[in-house]
Formats: sequence, structure tokens, C-alpha cells
Amino acid sequence: MVALDSINAFWGKAMSAAQPEITVDTVSAVLKALTGEMAIASQSCCHLDDALGRILEATPVEGRMAVMQELHTVDMLAQRVTAMADFTHKLSQSLAQSGGLDVDGALATITLGEVAERMRAAISADAA
Repeated sequence: MVALDSINAFWGKAMSAAQPEITVDTVSAVLKALTGEMAIASQSCCHLDDALGRILEATPVEGRMAVMQELHTVDMLAQRVTAMADFTHKLSQSLAQSGGLDVDGALATITLGEVAERMRAAISADAA
């Protein structure tokens, strides 16, 4: 669990004296906004996936493999965006419940193993 004091200590060096201290409410609002934007992005990926599906139906057989590869790319993008939305949502929940960020709990919500590992590695590297 990462306490808000740790966040303020980390970012305090980058903040000028004129800027207010980061509060639980501020971090919670930022996380909720990020979660909402990622949900919109995920919906857009679904619309793009549907459009590519319609294009696939109209594509001659010899060109379908290329469209199918793009469908796979869009599907992976949607899964990654959803994973990040779930991650930020869990962080927001833990902050509201305990006043701290349960990073390990939020990482556990990421079902794509490679995404979870990259996130874990990046967070560990930055924390060190």
C-alpha cells in the first residue's frame, strides 16, 4: 500500500511552493477521470473492431488475412485499455477505502500477464 504521504514526498520536489499539496480527493478524481477516458477508448476499440469485421466480410478472400491481423491488433488494444481501466479503478477504490494506493491489488486485476509484468517492473523500477 502506497500512502499519500509517500506520493507527496516523491512529487514534492517537482511542485512549486505555489501549488497545493496533493490530496486523496485530487488523486481519486484523477484516477476516476482516467478510468472513464479509458472506458471510452475501449468502446471506440469495439466500434473499430465492428467496422473491421464489416470490412472483412466485403474483402476478397486473398486480402482477408491482412484484415484479420488488424482485427487481432484492435482486439489486443481493447484488452490493454480495459486492463488499464481496471487497474486505475482498483487504485481509486483502494484510495477511497483506505486513503492509500493498493498497487499490488490493482496489479492483480490485470488479466493480461505481459501487461501486468511490464507494469510491475516499471513501478518497481520507479520506486527504487
